[in-house]
Amino acid sequence: MGHELINVIYASQVAEALGLELIGENLPISSVTPLSQVADGSICFSKSEHPEPINVKCVVIAQSAEICSAPAVLIAENPRLVFAKVLDFLDREVGFRRPVHSAIVDTTARVSPHAVLGLGVVIGPNTVVNHFVVIGDGVRIGKGCVIKSGAVIGEDGFGFERDHQGLPIRLVHLGSVYIGDHVEIGSLTTVCRGTLDDTVIRDFAKIDDHVHIAHNCLIGTGAMVVACAEVSGGVVLGNGAWVGPNASIIQQRTIGANSLIGIGSNVLRDVPDGVTVAGNPARSLSK
Repeated sequence: MGHELINVIYASQVAEALGLELIGENLPISSVTPLSQVADGSICFSKSEHPEPINVKCVVIAQSAEICSAPAVLIAENPRLVFAKVLDFLDREVGFRRPVHSAIVDTTARVSPHAVLGLGVVIGPNTVVNHFVVIGDGVRIGKGCVIKSGAVIGEDGFGFERDHQGLPIRLVHLGSVYIGDHVEIGSLTTVCRGTLDDTVIRDFAKIDDHVHIAHNCLIGTGAMVVACAEVSGGVVLGNGAWVGPNASIIQQRTIGANSLIGIGSNVLRDVPDGVTVAGNPARSLSK
């Protein structure tokens, strides 16, 4: 959701507006993507060296043209910070295409009259949305799901980058939330939208009450996240994994399939498939 610009803008216009040096072609920009999904007309950023040549007609924000061989490079000492500023500039001056139509709710779904559904929301067959649920723009929910009272799905995540004065600059969130089939989301649970990619909760996952699922998480098929657990941004939770009450997983970690995170654990490292960890910091209990 929201990756395509309403109008085309040129790399030189972005460079001039933000005081950046442009190396290479003055390419048109029509969308925003992650570097992994770069395409003709897109702008993205590179946090580190990207040795492989980028052959599509795109603009990359990077520390130098030497470490990122793209047709157009905007030079930035801190590419992620500049990307945040570019997103803000594009949002204010050009605008992103966002949903404009009302929610589409299957005739067999049961949605409380007290629920709030954003633009472009899709709710599948036999799904139940209870009282005072808030579902943000562009969220898609499959069939046979249960969204319990007070859940908030699809608000912006906690995505910031500090500027040179140490002040936090918010990243514009362009992703949304995708929820598969037969998923349960508990009362007063929060599922944040992604920054560029979607936050994804796959089929048969069960999320308990008072849980926080941050931006860009991927919750695998049949995984369970129990009351008051916190799953930080970009975490991948494998199929069938179990996260115990009050557990916390630091950002960008991969939790293997059928693994178990003990009650109150603080997970700072990746967890292999089928391993049980517990404690602060969490350590393996497997023999």
